[in-house]
Amino acid sequence: MPDRCQGLIGMIENRPVVTADEVFAVNEKIRWLGLVSDRGDVLLNQMRPGVESYSPSQFDTEFITLGPLTILGVCERYSEYLEGVNCIVVWFGLAAFALGRLANQVLAVCIMKDRQAVINFQEWLEKKQKETRVN
Repeated sequence: MPDRCQGLIGMIENRPVVTADEVFAVNEKIRWLGLVSDRGDVLLNQMRPGVESYSPSQFDTEFITLGPLTILGVCERYSEYLEGVNCIVVWFGLAAFALGRLANQVLAVCIMKDRQAVINFQEWLEKKQKETRVN
């Protein structure tokens, strides 16, 4: 592939497919979001304004760099047998963590422990996945 095409692909991969405002608008209980490219480039790493993280900001940065790609990668390995991976949710003591693929990026969010807020996010993510699908 010519270098010029590689550069264009890199630009597309590094342009966020969503904005922080768009994700925070899904539900007021979304506390944090991170967006990472398939290559591990952190595209967004943001707390909701006025909300403090449960973890140190350095940990949030380290986590978004490796966590979502690793977790999703393991699950996607078996996706051909289970008709794909839409969303992965992990329930912690204080909050829920949800992640899913949007085109060639992975979106992760931390949501206050509220089932309806997680459902709202999952429904929004599914709709967004259809809009951003890469064939």
